[in-house]
Amino acid sequence: MAKFKTRARALDLLGRQQIAGIPTAINELIKNAHDAYADNFDIDYLRTSNLLILRDDGLGMTREEFETRWLTIGTESKFVNTKSSLPPIDDSKPRRPVMGEKGIGRLAIASIGKQVLIITKAKNRSDNHKIVAILINWELFELPGINLEDIVIPIREFDHLPDEADINELKEEVQLSLDELLKDNIISQNDFAKISSTLNSLKVNPSSLNDQLVGNFNVNDSEKGGTFFYISPVSENLAFDIEGNKESKDATKIEKMLIGFHNTMTPNHPKPIIDINFRDYKGNDGLYVNLIDKEQFFIPEEFELADHHFNGKFDEYGQFRGDIKIYREKSYDHIVNWNGNNFKPTDCGSFEINLAYIQGQLKDSVVDAENWNRITSKADKFGGLYIYKDNIRVLPYGDSDYDFLDIEKNRSKRASTYFFSYRRMFGTINITHLENSKLVEKAGREGFIENKAYRQLQAILKNFFIQLAADFFDDKSKTPQSEFYNERKEERNGFYNALERRDKLAKGKKEKFLKELDAFFENLQQHKFESTVNNIISNGINKLNDITYLKDLDEASQKIIDIEYELRQSVSDYKKNISVSFPKGFGINKNARRDYDNYLAEYRILSETLFKNAFNEVDNLVSEFGEKLNVELSKRKRLEQAVEFISTEAVKTNTKKKAETTEIVTDVSKRIKDLTSQLMLDLDFQIRSVKDNFKNLSINESEDFDLVTERKKMEDEIELISQRNTHIMDRIIRQFESFYLDKDDNGNIITNDQISDAIAEELDDLRERVQTDIELSQLGLAVGILHHEFSSTVKSIRSSIRDLKAWSDVNEKLEGVYNNIKVNFEHLDGYLNLFTPLNRRLNKNKEEIKLMEIKSFLIDLFSSRFERHNIQFKHTKGFAVQKLFGYRSTFYPVFVNLIDNAIYWLNQSDLNEKIIRLHADDSGIYISNNGIEIPLQDKERIFSLGFSRKDFGRGMGLSISREVLESENYKIDVVTPREGANVTFKLSKQIDENYE
Repeated sequence: MAKFKTRARALDLLGRQQIAGIPTAINELIKNAHDAYADNFDIDYLRTSNLLILRDDGLGMTREEFETRWLTIGTESKFVNTKSSLPPIDDSKPRRPVMGEKGIGRLAIASIGKQVLIITKAKNRSDNHKIVAILINWELFELPGINLEDIVIPIREFDHLPDEADINELKEEVQLSLDELLKDNIISQNDFAKISSTLNSLKVNPSSLNDQLVGNFNVNDSEKGGTFFYISPVSENLAFDIEGNKESKDATKIEKMLIGFHNTMTPNHPKPIIDINFRDYKGNDGLYVNLIDKEQFFIPEEFELADHHFNGKFDEYGQFRGDIKIYREKSYDHIVNWNGNNFKPTDCGSFEINLAYIQGQLKDSVVDAENWNRITSKADKFGGLYIYKDNIRVLPYGDSDYDFLDIEKNRSKRASTYFFSYRRMFGTINITHLENSKLVEKAGREGFIENKAYRQLQAILKNFFIQLAADFFDDKSKTPQSEFYNERKEERNGFYNALERRDKLAKGKKEKFLKELDAFFENLQQHKFESTVNNIISNGINKLNDITYLKDLDEASQKIIDIEYELRQSVSDYKKNISVSFPKGFGINKNARRDYDNYLAEYRILSETLFKNAFNEVDNLVSEFGEKLNVELSKRKRLEQAVEFISTEAVKTNTKKKAETTEIVTDVSKRIKDLTSQLMLDLDFQIRSVKDNFKNLSINESEDFDLVTERKKMEDEIELISQRNTHIMDRIIRQFESFYLDKDDNGNIITNDQISDAIAEELDDLRERVQTDIELSQLGLAVGILHHEFSSTVKSIRSSIRDLKAWSDVNEKLEGVYNNIKVNFEHLDGYLNLFTPLNRRLNKNKEEIKLMEIKSFLIDLFSSRFERHNIQFKHTKGFAVQKLFGYRSTFYPVFVNLIDNAIYWLNQSDLNEKIIRLHADDSGIYISNNGIEIPLQDKERIFSLGFSRKDFGRGMGLSISREVLESENYKIDVVTPREGANVTFKLSKQIDENYE
């Protein structure tokens, strides 16, 4: 009797050569962990060791289960007979449908690397079981002429996680089997050398690694179980699958296949069963990147923000019924028929769809710009229609490269008909093992087998999207639903275009405004204003000196008065020329507003000093030359001339503004008049057209004439144009009704543009702050956790060091080791203690803080940097005796930030002697340095959130410091530098004006 024999290559053909790639193989292992009732699945890629570790905390396997199930190809997952049993289940958790149905998914490991060490421990069994370790070299299964029974798979049991010595024993067993294969001429010398090299390259210590890696997978605990895979060497394809094409914005293969393993995007989605992490360690410093960042994928809040939503169910006949919502506004209970199966029950079964869609252009979308950019960016990477079976993703559906419904192919033919784009949709098809049993996945997990059930699923969904496009998004508005869509789209377009035109006009004005502000501060810094005014006065003096040669005293008197007028005019014109008008027609952000406020303050100072002194100088010069020439200057004439000058200027300015106002009002009035006239003409034309159709009607002659239908048609034609006209005119009326013009309590006129500008500024500030606040909260949480974790760890280390001292006292060889550990730990502990005053939980009460305690804290923190950059850190006697009262967590970070900034800017200077000096008196505390001077326009701006002149600065420190201090009734300002300094900050108590 003949029998089949199995070559070892059969496993390679069924495993590595069946699987689409490494991401699919990993996905398959996660499904196996799901079937083993795991709650966690962690992947750690140690690049420098060329080692990939995959760990789950599932039920694990006994030695018997491993041999009878894992090492048996094509195991049954649903049926039981006398020779096999169903996989174990965890009765403490809800029953999970089995995902691994083929019995060959485990062979996918071969596509990840050349050999695998498997460690597994069973839990939730009637008896306690040991840890089982197995070593498999996959290269043996690629060789021709070798049978499965020729390959030895070493398996051992341990009471604890094995170490490197234990693993070496497994390697020796494989090596011995290789020696036998070579001896029996089953493998060649070259194959023997290659496989031996691979075997020897495996350097792994599971016990040590499990302690080092993140995650709680302690299988040494009798109550814990799970399965670990240690794969090395790893296929070079893994690095490429992780990195992807750096020039492309597309998601990498790892991201495409592993992100979205569970449905977490739709509102009220089922809770994910397994928490998955993929840590990529590129170096030996313990730092890693988690490649499966949950924030990268769509979240329910983003799903609900999308423009359109389609949620419903396809019944067993392929007919859809559900809720369609367009532009998040109008909902329709909609039915989509499918007659592809002649209304008979389908093989694919009933299924649900929940889909969101975002418009491809911002101008067509109701989503705000910030969210639209974020969602479309995600959609570019992860957009698509995902299929989930019992909330586990079926690959490769959802991958934008796998257009199984020909959505992009159809769209490329005629975008006006085929509305949908794969990269603008994100949503789920939900199926189950029970309802959709005939939708069967391929062995290689490259989608469903293309049987009748799958072809029906495709046909139903293709029909669904084509019909939806025709019903809701037809650009000719052939249906009421598409009419609503096009109306809203046109509204959005109009609104967007209006904003775009406004922004375009405002952009030039804004750039001019900011340039004028910069020029003002630059000229102020360079003392150009003083030199120009001095030149005007000097020219006046020269002209007055020329009069001394006139013999006619009346003529000389008139000349002096004329020169006075000319000088005043020149000074006044120059003062006007350097002024910067407040922006009109556009809002400015917080920084620009601060700059403008600084400008107003400086301009006011110039008016009260430079220009006032210049006008006084003109008066003095006139009096001086009048006396010098001994001429009588008519005071009346001078007064009349001065009044005439100011009156002429005022009338000229107001006349110009009146003309501008009148011109704008006239233009707006004309445009509205033209528009309303055109609207009436359109209505009149429509009425005439309807009446003209009377001649074509055969009312009395035709028995089929339907009066009601014809009347409604004519009424609708007139009503449509009438409603459009009234809608437009209502919008114009609302715009003018909202026009605001009033006086405040001080008699100042308040108008719409001031209110709009204030709102625009507030909106800009809020947008700038949102992201920063998120980052700050994350940073705060991280620091809190870090301090908490370090505190408990430090206590343990401190105790262990004390224990070590007892050993070092009796062992001279340990004394040096002990001292070295003790010194380094104390250094580390010193840094960790710096967290203490920053954590308010440890200082719940206000206390008296000596300023010298703050200085000591700063020395501990910055001493190495002071020394490295040769910076002197000094204080005055006044500082040494002063105290503060409050929370350390309020004041310490402020001083840390100020000193950190001072070190940075001192280091940017070329000074030989760099000094930071602390001083205090009854009015406040002064922190000074002799580094780079703060530009005039930055003296307030540096306290704005997000503003920084540091390279890669975040602009948070001073803003947060000011805000925190204000909450404690303190303030911080840049003041006139103290002697020997270029920069001085002052902390002082705020004065309660109400109290005073």
